Amino acid sequence: MRAKRVIFCFLLSGACIAAVSETAAQDTIRQIDIQKGQVYLNLPVSESNPLTRMRISDGDKLLDQFTLKLTDSKPDYWVFFDVSRHQGKTLSVAVSHENIPMSGAFSNLTQASNKNTAISSAQRSKALQMVFAADHFPGEDSVYAEQKRPQAHYSARRGWINDPNGLIYYNHEYHLFYQHNPYGWAWGNMHWGHATSQDLIHWKEQPEAIYPFGEKDAAFSGSAVYDPLNTAGFRKNGIDPLIAVYTSTGRGECLKLSYDNGITFEEYEGNPILKHQGRDPKVFWYEPGKHWVMVVWDFGMTKKMSTGDDAIMNQQVIYTSPDLKNWTYQSGVEGFFECPELFELPVEGEAGETRWVMYDATGRYVLGDFDGKRFTVTQTFRQYDYGGGYFYASQTFNNTPDNRRIQQGWGRGLIHAGMPFNQPMLFPTELRLKKSFDGLRLCPSPISEITRLHQNSQVLENRMIRLDNGVSLNVHSDAVHVIAEFEKGDATTFGISVHGYELSYDHLLGEFLAMHGETNGKTNYVNPDSETFKIEAIIDKNILEVFVNDGELYYVLPFDKVKNNQVDAFIKGRGNDRKALLKKLEVHELVSIWSGRNRD
Repeated sequence: MRAKRVIFCFLLSGACIAAVSETAAQDTIRQIDIQKGQVYLNLPVSESNPLTRMRISDGDKLLDQFTLKLTDSKPDYWVFFDVSRHQGKTLSVAVSHENIPMSGAFSNLTQASNKNTAISSAQRSKALQMVFAADHFPGEDSVYAEQKRPQAHYSARRGWINDPNGLIYYNHEYHLFYQHNPYGWAWGNMHWGHATSQDLIHWKEQPEAIYPFGEKDAAFSGSAVYDPLNTAGFRKNGIDPLIAVYTSTGRGECLKLSYDNGITFEEYEGNPILKHQGRDPKVFWYEPGKHWVMVVWDFGMTKKMSTGDDAIMNQQVIYTSPDLKNWTYQSGVEGFFECPELFELPVEGEAGETRWVMYDATGRYVLGDFDGKRFTVTQTFRQYDYGGGYFYASQTFNNTPDNRRIQQGWGRGLIHAGMPFNQPMLFPTELRLKKSFDGLRLCPSPISEITRLHQNSQVLENRMIRLDNGVSLNVHSDAVHVIAEFEKGDATTFGISVHGYELSYDHLLGEFLAMHGETNGKTNYVNPDSETFKIEAIIDKNILEVFVNDGELYYVLPFDKVKNNQVDAFIKGRGNDRKALLKKLEVHELVSIWSGRNRD
């Protein structure tokens, strides 16, 4: 039974305060009037504090429920709940006084920096009094200019991000949704964040798009589609909505509908549209069959072992639907983990020849044929990323206007310690299917729009490189784009060093090397068919992306050491007469994608 409620009001930044004692729920509640022009409800955070559970409500309607490291003293930074749609209303903000053990918390499982084992009820109540609504959030004036902020890769203003979700071109804009914890530096409180762009380079962060559906739910990964044929019957007032298909962890695969370009989403009353053991639906329209296809990770089906025992199958399962609402199981492909993708690509240089590509979060892929219901493997698993797992959970854009297959991934583990944000999106790439010495390879290369960021460019051509005669150029930016093309000659090893990170090819042993100080990695890579060799790199703060021979090898690596502000081309090996021809070296400093945007 709830205890009696006691309410009192006084002037404090235009807010009406209500103190509430609720014995059963152990909550303290404060009511805050949201004035015209106020956009942010600001919440103080200290990373050394334990988690506190909070909820924000409009009357009986729960707006959001989450955990954060609330503080009653000087915050490390402030996070916010967007109240732009609630101006003129009174919102209830509640803190729970239960202690949440990190080992049992649904949120912030990756954060291990706790120093305090508990926070008192009095401290939580005091922290609640620090919450305030305003037309800005503290620290907003320095957003995008922080010391560790990537300048050529997307990151959120506040909080942790991971898997890109719902990538789509819709209503003349590219939409990037993503897994987002808007309330803390570490993983947790999974919402769908949202950003839009005209060119895939310059992004504008939008309000949070999809919220968890209740206390025991999280908005996990999924995709977004556009239904111009109105197969689902969702058209309203002439608008075909942006449709998100995602995993609601407490319910199953669900739909959300947006009639305002992804700013707000409505719940589909028929949710969930599919219940199974798995997650992360990727949905697209299959034109030859005139139906929708969903490929989704599933671990709920079993197969028989030789002993007669049941064994769980980890597979990408294919469902079809005429209307996005009713789904029929068709088939599955074993050997995959989460975040599936399925799409068709032409084979470069082979007119009329295509293959379907299926991959998972790691980027491992198979090639095959797809008839709209069943995927038949014609080339088995290939490795995609060679950087050790920093590339993860990529997705490709639906409905691109120029039919390019554009991929965007998450830079998993490229952390930003001491910052109010954490983890970047990787640079968008265009995917191609190329014939190579060992079959067909899925090859990424930076989208051509990267040239819009080039500044202070330096270009050299036809320089002979010897042991005692390399090339060195100075750079004055953390963010650079470098392209080097060599004719191998008789040098044993040749390559480039970008800010002190060496990227080279040992022609004798057939190994590509990525080395920075004592950190090094080798990849067996035989390149017998061409005398030319291309190395391309993007460096941005702590992010290094490497593309060898237009993506035949692809690396995402951390760059967390001191930079030397140089780009060098070199050879190594015995014999002073050894040489390689540097056919072309392009060094471009990158202008910030956030230029002039910190108050946008």
